[in-house]
Amino acid sequence: MAEATHHEGHHSNTVHLLRREITVEGGIYTVVFAALAVLTVIEVLSAEFLKGAIHDIPSAAATLQAIKAIILLGIAIIKSSLVIWFYMHLREEKPLIAIVILLPLLIATQSIMYLLAIPPLGYSV
Repeated sequence: MAEATHHEGHHSNTVHLLRREITVEGGIYTVVFAALAVLTVIEVLSAEFLKGAIHDIPSAAATLQAIKAIILLGIAIIKSSLVIWFYMHLREEKPLIAIVILLPLLIATQSIMYLLAIPPLGYSV
């Protein structure tokens, strides 16, 4: 019967975060999974709540749509960062790879924020 190999210093219960070693019983992947689940619930509830608010207050629809987009985009960035950082093991890679991944994300986020700032019918001159 084959024995499971054990790599020294590499445990699924331990992660290095902000120059600190954090150990979580039950595994760090379980904690990340729970965080993703909680963020998904928050995402769905906030989308539904803001959808109702937009319907109830039509005069503030544009502002509430922008707030909704910012909240949902922020949660999506956090969730995707957790998946990339832990499940895709980006935290074990060289910093250049993080820059290659984060730079397009930053450009896309700024583009979306710019498009949200433009009124639906454009600016009248």
